[in-house]
Amino acid sequence: MVVFACLSAILNTSFGAMLKWLTDGFQHGKLDVLFPFIALFALQRFLLPITGASGTLISGRLSNRIENDIRTSWYEYVVGLDYDSARLKNSGEYQKKIQEAVFSVRVLLNSTLRSLLSITLEIISIASFTTIFVGWGAGLSLLFFAAVYSAFVIYVTKKRVPVMREIAQSDAECAAFMHDSFINSGAVSPDLRNSRVIQHGVLLARLEGGKNNNSRKLFIDSVISSVVCLIACFLVLIAYYGPGVDSTGAVIMLATGLAQLIVQINTLGLNYRNILSARIDILRVSEALKIKGGAEVNALSPVFGAKCYEFSFQNFRTVSVDANESPSIYGVLSINSGVVNTLSGASGIGKSTVARAMRGEIRSATRQLFLNGMDVSSLNADLLLRKIGYVSQDNVIFNESILQNLNYGKHDASRRDIVESLSKVGMQKFSDNLEYIVGEKGGRLSSGERQRLVIARGLLQECDILILDEPFSGLDEDRAYDLAGTIADLSNDTCILVIMHQRPEVLFDCDLKINRHVMEEFGDRIKITNRR
Repeated sequence: MVVFACLSAILNTSFGAMLKWLTDGFQHGKLDVLFPFIALFALQRFLLPITGASGTLISGRLSNRIENDIRTSWYEYVVGLDYDSARLKNSGEYQKKIQEAVFSVRVLLNSTLRSLLSITLEIISIASFTTIFVGWGAGLSLLFFAAVYSAFVIYVTKKRVPVMREIAQSDAECAAFMHDSFINSGAVSPDLRNSRVIQHGVLLARLEGGKNNNSRKLFIDSVISSVVCLIACFLVLIAYYGPGVDSTGAVIMLATGLAQLIVQINTLGLNYRNILSARIDILRVSEALKIKGGAEVNALSPVFGAKCYEFSFQNFRTVSVDANESPSIYGVLSINSGVVNTLSGASGIGKSTVARAMRGEIRSATRQLFLNGMDVSSLNADLLLRKIGYVSQDNVIFNESILQNLNYGKHDASRRDIVESLSKVGMQKFSDNLEYIVGEKGGRLSSGERQRLVIARGLLQECDILILDEPFSGLDEDRAYDLAGTIADLSNDTCILVIMHQRPEVLFDCDLKINRHVMEEFGDRIKITNRR
């Protein structure tokens, strides 16, 4: 890539030398130099696109590989975020940050860095040609001008960084606000709608003001740059202006070199702005990402494979900024096979927090949560996620086929496994239509079918414990009773914990054995009580 960049720089900057050679020939009466000039000029125009395209091909492949590696690393990190950090994935602003950072990396790799190399080589080439054909003084003058003008362009570009950062922040806020409006597109009151319109207008006004401020600063900087170029060009050219025969060729070559230098250095300013913009975008992503730490051990822990599991909460608090402000949780939650295990409590008391703590999604300090006597904080996070399945209130369903959605539970599941899991949850009607596209967030399925689909996926995971978080939410009475019967059947073979706000006797058959747990708040503590 460097070789092609050097060739391209030499070809790009040789035009001034060719003009001087032609001018000197004419002034000395050598009219036969015109044909060689035409041939050299045509050859130069032929070679330039080839060398440029060759460099672009090589650097493009390299930058594409680097970009893919960066995107892969970011994706693997984001999908592996813990529960508290993972909430950022649903943020429109966070998604906007990721998209902008990826775009900035692409621009930085595909054009900016390659252009910086070309600019540097062309400045050196211009100075070298000038030194050879005009003299050391002329070459040093161009190098001095290039250094001073480059420093000036970089300085004025760097001064606009706070404005660029403000624009990026305002743009992200507008995107996040728009995203939030799209995903909450239901009918609202006129007052609320008008309030949102006003808020959006304020955000747009702030964004427009930042952009206008940046345009004003850019105009002022351009005027100052024009004055600098005017003075520099006049002083350099007037120094070589004279009545001598060689003066005309020297002035023409210097003028051509100055013009090329100014274009290249202005491009340098643009590329430096791209670098600063990329840095802002990448830093904004870095601020959102959290460093995961803490070594995990006992990946082959023998704690699983039992018929009964006891989770002992001992003044459990989550490891987070506001953990000390929330009540601690204590008590024993036992999950047995062959019965329906339930956990109920008031809304917002922390039932989902308990479920996510059991799976290791929410971490606590050591010796606050035990599973069959083993400290959960010492267990491998992937082991917990694999052995303890979880069907949340917000069903994770992708706009893909039934088969693809179920394969997320077990990627190598056979067709027989898929059909069997669907039959267990009462969705056998899809057994012959596994390619059925379920729509965005399962929109083409009924609410009950969405619940059953994610339960089927949990069963495919072959987990030891399956947690169903509010599975009856949003279901009418008939569908709720129907799903309760399915869950009761599944409990014969799987340890199932149902988190619900209803009393379990309301939905489950009165003859069914229920292992009931209740969460209740007592002052600054929340107690889990077993009421069999």
